[in-house]
Amino acid sequence: MQVLKVDQLTAGYGKIPIVQEVCLEVGVGQVVTIVGPNGAGKSTFLKAVFGLLPRMAGTIQLDGDDITNVPTHRLARAGVAYVPQNENVFPSMSVEENLELGSFVSSKSFRARVNDVWDIFPELKPAKGKKAGLLSGGQRNMLGMARALMAEPKVILLDEPTAGLSPANVEVVWSQIATISELGTSVVVVEQNVDRALDSSDHVYIIVAGRNHDHAAPEVLRKLDLAGIFLGASAEQRA
Repeated sequence: MQVLKVDQLTAGYGKIPIVQEVCLEVGVGQVVTIVGPNGAGKSTFLKAVFGLLPRMAGTIQLDGDDITNVPTHRLARAGVAYVPQNENVFPSMSVEENLELGSFVSSKSFRARVNDVWDIFPELKPAKGKKAGLLSGGQRNMLGMARALMAEPKVILLDEPTAGLSPANVEVVWSQIATISELGTSVVVVEQNVDRALDSSDHVYIIVAGRNHDHAAPEVLRKLDLAGIFLGASAEQRA
C-alpha cells in the first residue's frame, strides 16, 4: 500500500525549476532513499514535497488524498514530517523541550510519546535536560529525527541525516532509521553514500540534473554503473 506518491513534480526557486517531473512512491514502513550527484536537486525535492518551495507542476498524494496544495503546517497534522540537514534543532532549548515542541499534533500524551521515543533513541535520554546546542553533531541529528517522530507521522523526510558524522554514528543513525520503519513509519532519505543507501533501503531513486534517472530495488541498481552515472552527470554540470 502506498503512503506517499509524488507524480511529475516540478519545483524550484522563483520561476527557475530545479527538479522537473520527478516521481516517487513509498509504501507503508518502507525506507526509500534518494541518491545522486551534488547539485542534482535531491534536497530541493524534499523541500518541495513538504511545501517549503513552490510547486510549479505535479501532484502529491498521502494515503490517496491529494495534498499538493496543503500548507506546511497542515501537512504536519496530516502525517508528514521533515528533518532538514541543518538547523534541525532549537539550540537554546533542552532536548526534552525540543521533543515537547514536536508532540503538539500527537494523539498521545507527551509522557507516553516521549517514552516511545526514548526507546528508539536511548542515547538522548541521559541528555534530556541538556541544551540542544551543546549536543554533538550525531546527537543533534538524532534529536531532529526524534522530534519529528513525536508527531506520530506516517512518513518522515530526512535530508542527509548522516552528513558529517563519524562512521560509528552513521551506523547508529541507519539502525534507528531501520527501527522507525519496522514500527510502521515510512522513511524517505536523501543520502550521499550510495553503498550505504543500497545496503539499507527497500527502494532507491537516482536523481540526476533534477530529473529521475532510474529507480529500483537495491539488488537491481547494484548491476548498474553507478559511478559512471554520477561522474558523467558531474562532468555535464561542469561543462
